[in-house]
Amino acid sequence: MNHKYRAKSYTVFLLAVLLTPLAYTEKFDLSTASVAEIHQAIDAGALSSEKLVKLYLNRIEAYDKKGPSVNCVIYINPNAVEEAKALDAERKKSGVRSPIHGIPIVLKDLIDVEDMPTTGGFVPLGAPIAPRDSTIVARIREAGGIILAKVSTTNWFGKGFDETHPIGASRNPYNLKYSPGGSSNGSGVAMASWFATLAVGTDTSVSVQSPSSHCSLAGMVGTYGMVSRAGIIPRGATQDRPGPMGRHVYDIATLFSIISGWDAEDFTTFNCIGHFPESNWASELKLPNLRGKRIGVLREMIPTGPQYEEGVAIFEKALTDMRKASAFVVDSISTGNPSIADETAQPRLRTAEYEKLHFTNAYLARLGPNAPYKTIQEMMTKVGYDKFSAGMVKALDLESPSISEDYQARYRTRLMYIALISDLMDKFQLDAITQPFYAEPAPLLEPESSSSRSSEWWEVRPGTNNLSSSLGLPAVVVPGGYTKDKNLPISIQFIGKPHTDLQVLEIAYGYEQSSKNRIPPSSTPPLPGEIFEY
Repeated sequence: MNHKYRAKSYTVFLLAVLLTPLAYTEKFDLSTASVAEIHQAIDAGALSSEKLVKLYLNRIEAYDKKGPSVNCVIYINPNAVEEAKALDAERKKSGVRSPIHGIPIVLKDLIDVEDMPTTGGFVPLGAPIAPRDSTIVARIREAGGIILAKVSTTNWFGKGFDETHPIGASRNPYNLKYSPGGSSNGSGVAMASWFATLAVGTDTSVSVQSPSSHCSLAGMVGTYGMVSRAGIIPRGATQDRPGPMGRHVYDIATLFSIISGWDAEDFTTFNCIGHFPESNWASELKLPNLRGKRIGVLREMIPTGPQYEEGVAIFEKALTDMRKASAFVVDSISTGNPSIADETAQPRLRTAEYEKLHFTNAYLARLGPNAPYKTIQEMMTKVGYDKFSAGMVKALDLESPSISEDYQARYRTRLMYIALISDLMDKFQLDAITQPFYAEPAPLLEPESSSSRSSEWWEVRPGTNNLSSSLGLPAVVVPGGYTKDKNLPISIQFIGKPHTDLQVLEIAYGYEQSSKNRIPPSSTPPLPGEIFEY
């Protein structure tokens, strides 16, 4: 072949390469896939909601009661695959209803779904099936979300994970000997093990943020009243809040935008009119750093002692990372009250104990003819007082909130601290306050013999940061790091004053994107088909 011919051939080849459209390859990984990445893969024809549901069901089959036995799933929706098929067909015909169209979601088993049982983590309740969806489930379904499963909650009426619990204790996927937190333990474990794309938990005393923290997740509670509680087994009216849990701040912002809104069945939602999302708040999370944000450190909320040293060190590194991400960190702001951590702790500021019998009875009335008992008092009499926690029995003797001076003093203290934190943030021109959510990693799982303890689960954890849960302030927790010897997560919390929910999400997102701390647990590794290129 002469040089002239070879040069001509090379020229033709080079032109062909230059004129051929570049083929970009995307990698899909179920363990890290966000809602946006799932939609991208579906739109490219590499995935479907049906396939997504089946991938999650495979993981539940492999890891929930087998393998590491993380033990969080109580009930699987038998129609999930068919619902996914129908939503896939709808997507092709008319597009998506919302950002959660065809997205599988699991629910803490206090939340009513009209065709699934609700156990409340307590077998004597009888697993009633509600005649209609809870408000948030109705919103999820209307938006095209798939309720994949009901997952475990800490025993809502009884004693820990004793024989009255449907499945017993869940295990932390990061270290199976340790607690995943509570009381939304099932939601935390399911998200850490990637059994679904998103979860909903409920929070009275850190019950969304605790498992989110211990399971290295993003978890959110909005301003009190942003999300309806109608159709959810309550603990109390003043502190209860449902909230989203997931592996990305982007994802929890997406779900929060769907489930929030005013509801005639829950009058607390009227307090937030004018502050609800009018679009998908995830689309507002654009800045991958903390430029221009002023973040305060309330040192009065950070415990001291040798058991907290590693957790506080992780928090101090987080502050350094925030500064590197261009945040203006205002350290050591003060309320002037060194006892604020104790005064906002559980059970000191807890109002739920005075409210729970009254509001549980209102929930039972909502079940109508499907209610297993007309009142909580009837249930306790028929089941036997020995099956119930000491707190439930004690509540029978508490005065009504309308006449209890202790209740009213707690409620006024709550209002005082809400105003104090709001004024403090205004004084220092803060966009958020940050602190370690737990300065101590998760505790060991308690042996079954301890399930007869007289105290409530939320009373026994020292160093718990209850500020946002006691006051109903918006808060988001995100992964901050892991302990060296036990690989247990430590989370960073961001808190805002009332009605600054989007601002808190933006700050949590900026920290998450600039630090990228989350690592999936090794106990529930990827299965075949979960990672692919397209």
